[in-house]
Amino acid sequence: MAPNSSLNGKIEMSKGEAKAVPDKVKLTLEIGDTPEIRSFRTSLPQVLAIMAQSMLLLSLGMMVFSSTVIIGALKNAPTGLSLTDYEASWLAGVLLIVQPTGSILSGFIQNTLGRKKCMLMANVPQLFGWMLVYHAQSVPMLFVASALMGFSIGFMEVPSFSYVGEISQTHLRGMLASFTSVYISVGLLIMCLLKSFTDWRTAAAISSSFPVITFIAILQVPESPVWLLTKGRREEAMASLAWLRGWVKQEVVLKEFRGMEAHAEASKLNSPITTPITPPALAYSPVPTNEGGLVIEDYKPTFSEKMKDLVRPEMLKPLGLVVCYFGFLHCCALNGCRPYLVHVFTKLGVPLDPFVGTVFAASSQILGSFICMGSVRKLGKRGLSLISITACSLITLCLGVYAFLRETRQLDLGIFPLVLFSLLFFCTNVGVGVIPWTLLGEVFPARGRGFGGGIAAASYYVWYFIVSKTFLELDFYLGLYGVFFLYSALGFCGLLFLSIYLPETEGKKLEDIEKFFIPKSRRTESQK
Repeated sequence: MAPNSSLNGKIEMSKGEAKAVPDKVKLTLEIGDTPEIRSFRTSLPQVLAIMAQSMLLLSLGMMVFSSTVIIGALKNAPTGLSLTDYEASWLAGVLLIVQPTGSILSGFIQNTLGRKKCMLMANVPQLFGWMLVYHAQSVPMLFVASALMGFSIGFMEVPSFSYVGEISQTHLRGMLASFTSVYISVGLLIMCLLKSFTDWRTAAAISSSFPVITFIAILQVPESPVWLLTKGRREEAMASLAWLRGWVKQEVVLKEFRGMEAHAEASKLNSPITTPITPPALAYSPVPTNEGGLVIEDYKPTFSEKMKDLVRPEMLKPLGLVVCYFGFLHCCALNGCRPYLVHVFTKLGVPLDPFVGTVFAASSQILGSFICMGSVRKLGKRGLSLISITACSLITLCLGVYAFLRETRQLDLGIFPLVLFSLLFFCTNVGVGVIPWTLLGEVFPARGRGFGGGIAAASYYVWYFIVSKTFLELDFYLGLYGVFFLYSALGFCGLLFLSIYLPETEGKKLEDIEKFFIPKSRRTESQK
């Protein structure tokens, strides 16, 4: 946080008045420098921390594409290690099935171990996964490697997005959260290039260096100050916040720290769950007390109290919102057909080289992520979500019309479907492909962010597994155009849902977002 502007004003009054300014105040003023330097100085450490965190997402993109590399090299191979059609179909499936386990587990333990330790731990299973691929001598070893990678993907997402939401300033949070999505597409491109220039074992060996680099990078950044405060580690939280706001003196961030401290204390599960929750902006109670006014420092909630806490409206409402958002995302973005794009393009008559198609997809996603990052502050997350889901649903409808005309009238427009899919990938990352992930670190209350985020992240892969596994059956019964029409209709249903239930979170403090999901009766009661 920049120094108070009124203090800077005193320096500019006159030389005599400037001399009267205490040395301590002068030191605080010197830290701030000019407004432009303040802006750059406070933003830089946040960007560096996000870049370190986003290395996990780069690895995510690489792991997601790893099954494509392995299947392409080993499916029905005439010699050496080989995969049957059945084994190949399940290699990527194992990745999706295991991911919810990692998401739910990290959601529970990140509140105990912290965001940083969980992000560090996520590198371990993926390192072993890559090494297993490199040394694989049998198909079961490949399945174990895929399971380890899937677990790592699920385990990393909740603490990663919680970390982004908790360390970022309000005006930077949306842009920085959008920036992280670029790394996923970059990871996909890296694996695509490795596939083109090396064999699959060498690609795995090179890829194993990325979790090591990521581990070292994350070691350099501080823990989330919000999490540290919920654990009563006040001095560490203050040092973390000072680091994240430009390596400044602690008095410079004191005002922001006090607001963060009030929010963290109000979010602690340190009193019986039946006690009404007072919005942090209205009250601040440092520690719980008993009826006699004595401090209760060692109060531990019972298991039943914790379970009641997890089903309160402040948890269930954002959980339902994000889970439904993910479901509509998979429909309007046609995520279910992505594993079968070669099959889809063949039916649409598009001559497609897999390498070219992958480059087109990844490039479109990267461009869309940059547009999202640049426009989220102006249009807001709600605005981008509505624009993006509308565009995706319309493009899916156009694909349905084209597929229908091709089947009934033999229409052939060459690469036109490829253009539509590239636009679809672009529009997806402009909004609906990115924003629900940023919501994981925003809409859940601090004391339930880990659990709620874990369940929500797990739902993403449950939806993905459902739409992927049912795509070929739907294609058989409805035809390709019927599938596109169905998902387009569901996308427009998602537009209606988001227009009603999605609040605007861009530019708002986490405590203000949390209050949105508190029942009106509770909000009214707390204000009395």
